[in-house]
Amino acid sequence: MSIPGQDLLAQIEQQYPKLGIYLRRYVNPAIQQTASNAAVGPSGDIPAPAPPQSVNVSTAGELMQVTIDHDSPIQKGVRYITHIATNPQFSNAIIVDHGASRCPPHFNLPTKDSSGHTHNYYVATIAQYPGSRPSAPTYFGGSAPSPINMGGTTQLDVMPGTGSGTASNGGDTFVGLGKSQLRLPVGPKRAV
Repeated sequence: MSIPGQDLLAQIEQQYPKLGIYLRRYVNPAIQQTASNAAVGPSGDIPAPAPPQSVNVSTAGELMQVTIDHDSPIQKGVRYITHIATNPQFSNAIIVDHGASRCPPHFNLPTKDSSGHTHNYYVATIAQYPGSRPSAPTYFGGSAPSPINMGGTTQLDVMPGTGSGTASNGGDTFVGLGKSQLRLPVGPKRAV
């Protein structure tokens, strides 16, 4: 990670040598180290981490355990965000940010909807740094999501997920912490 403006710093060093030395030796490295420790960039997004290699799922009754294999080189600060949906498009997914853990707590999921039809569940996980875009999703099942069924008797309609991060409510899936730095309040585009 490097802070842009090295040409300007060279000019400062010529005009004000002590200030230039101070900026180059102390201020610039402190900014870069702080950004690196926080998994952010000093002047923009850092590259997204590689996607996890695999997502593993085991079930017993109405409990689901998910574990993530991620052997790629990563830096401190990576987060894992798991999506559970009742459709392979992952629309309205339940989104769980489980931080640095690659083994979130078990999920308790109903077996059937209120009409008695068995839910098909689909699971995917992304990796993301606080200062990056999310990785591509890794699906349980490989390159395409595979359905998972629970083995209990609970009948419950799964409410639609409402998104994550700065995505709009009911919004995008696989955006992790968000696509933009801020989400503005919902309201009129202009005052009349």
